[in-house]
Amino acid sequence: MSQKIQHHDTIKESLVDSEHLQIAAIYDTAEDAQRSAEELSQDSGISRRQIVMINPDDTHYGEKLEGSSRAIGKTMWNSHLLLGTIGLLAGLAAAFLLVTFGPALTQQNPLFTYIALISPGIFVGLFFAGLVSLRPDRTEIIDAVRHAMKTRHYALVVNLKKNQSAAKVAEVLKRKSSQVVEAIH
Repeated sequence: MSQKIQHHDTIKESLVDSEHLQIAAIYDTAEDAQRSAEELSQDSGISRRQIVMINPDDTHYGEKLEGSSRAIGKTMWNSHLLLGTIGLLAGLAAAFLLVTFGPALTQQNPLFTYIALISPGIFVGLFFAGLVSLRPDRTEIIDAVRHAMKTRHYALVVNLKKNQSAAKVAEVLKRKSSQVVEAIH
């Protein structure tokens, strides 16, 4: 099983730059979490500012886990604008081709052809923007931290920087942790 997890980490690291990875580890006690944070700073070169501890009574764990809601909102807004525009342009291009080179029905009814293709183009673009905004890849790390809080456990969240090894960080965290999960941040 260790090889499977290590292989998975290697794949995720190869697909995404390490500065976009976040790793969370769950601990039974605050002391274990503190010791792991110290080991992580010593063994992996991770700065203490990159490590956040979330205790069971923490009311602001969402901000610690996700960051600024303003930044998340800006990302959502930008993705909807960008992908909606791409959908619009794809619908316009398809309608133009059909009106210019398509069957007689589309050439004789250009207005309806444009309406019929622009609308789904925008819809599909906005749909994909919504999927990107939902971030289903973050569910595992969020659920693990929530469950840890509900069961009175502690979580360490590590936000990696460029050229830091997720596999090495996970290895250090697994020494004392009951669960280690990672996600794209």
